[in-house]
Amino acid sequence: MSRKRNSVNAAPDMDPVLNEVIKNFPGRKSQIEQLYNHYGDIDECYVDATYVHGGPSTGKTTIVVTLLRALGVKHAVVNLIECYTTKILLESILNQLAEHKVSPNHTAPYAKCDNMMEFVKNVKKYAAENEDFMQAVIVLDNAEKVRDMEFNLLPCFQRLRELTGLKLSTIFISELVYQKFFVKLTAGEVIKIHFSQYNKDEILEILALDFDDAKEFVANNSSTVLPIDLDFYKNYLNVFLSVFYRACRDFSELRYMARINFVKYIEPVIKNECAITDSMALWRHIAPTLKSSLEVLYLRLSATKTKAATFSKENLAQSLELPYYAKYLLIAAYLASYNPAKDDKRLFMKFHGKKTKSMRDVKAKSKVSECLNTQLGPKAFSFDRLLAIFYAILDEKIGFNNNLLVQVSSLVELQLLSALSDNFNLDGQKYKCTVGFDFVQTISKMVGFNIRKYLSDFSHI
Repeated sequence: MSRKRNSVNAAPDMDPVLNEVIKNFPGRKSQIEQLYNHYGDIDECYVDATYVHGGPSTGKTTIVVTLLRALGVKHAVVNLIECYTTKILLESILNQLAEHKVSPNHTAPYAKCDNMMEFVKNVKKYAAENEDFMQAVIVLDNAEKVRDMEFNLLPCFQRLRELTGLKLSTIFISELVYQKFFVKLTAGEVIKIHFSQYNKDEILEILALDFDDAKEFVANNSSTVLPIDLDFYKNYLNVFLSVFYRACRDFSELRYMARINFVKYIEPVIKNECAITDSMALWRHIAPTLKSSLEVLYLRLSATKTKAATFSKENLAQSLELPYYAKYLLIAAYLASYNPAKDDKRLFMKFHGKKTKSMRDVKAKSKVSECLNTQLGPKAFSFDRLLAIFYAILDEKIGFNNNLLVQVSSLVELQLLSALSDNFNLDGQKYKCTVGFDFVQTISKMVGFNIRKYLSDFSHI
């Protein structure tokens, strides 16, 4: 059954399929309509390539795949983190296009593809044997990884229609801007679609889609029927975002934390300790839990499915069992995130010269807590600055080796550090510390380090 795209004068939201997708993904109407305009008409040739980019958890992959499925477009989706070699990548795409099932008992691919030339030949062969194979879309998730593979992959994926003589299109999905992919061999125009970060209202609207699950949970854990409606759940989300939105814009993490903390929020109502309309009592009950949860953001810790956890920061910091140097690297990362770079010489060098007292130093003693660097959130820092602070605060002298690099990578994997740039950044890798003061202070006590002495907010005390 063919699907006709609306005429130029017609509104694109006339299509019920488009309306349904837009309804399921609030805040993404513009991006969905752009994708629909390029892939909504099965009787027309698709564009050669589309580049979808944006920050993490902005709905890029989910929306692209959902729309293609809803439109009935034949497509293959591959994640370049999983398909890390050219052979695995090309064979995985060909298996999906040919609907070739790979099972534990039958692991042979549809055809062997060691390079792009063999891939093109096998795709043309499959099309010749199957007349219903008219056109298809190839979706490359985490597309930035293609730069680490054979140099001809990127330009070939952008010119598949020319190389194969078939109606093939490629959708690149990445967190990087397209300029990071500049290749001289690249040919053809690439349609770029940007997925911006969700704002607070959009996040609240998306989180509110979980209301049915929240209502079902309350029904299963309460002996009485509670009059919980969508407005009540949105009031909870407003309370939740007032604490978390400033510290985190990652929708996946916000959704996870909203789910586990709603259990604690509704607990007094389930136990008949307060009325469901007493918003102040509910706020007083949930405030300590939200603060504790904020300290372990990104670590995905919870007590049980039915009970929200109240976390002990000291126990959490000790249970991680970080190596000795990794603890100092985490301390150095915190100092780099919460100290201005211009204060490094004064804080970490013994002989930094005389410093005359200024009005800035006098005012620093009366600085309100809202203006403290430790309250304004972490700032990005370079890898070189991290190492400089690490060597300055470490008592013993050690040489730079691969072990330190591995431990920095481990801190990123544990979400204690956040990598803000890729390995191709000419200015060096950028990081940001994601743990709070209480957490890093516990780590500091474990190695006998006085972190307050090296923080600009407290060094004047």
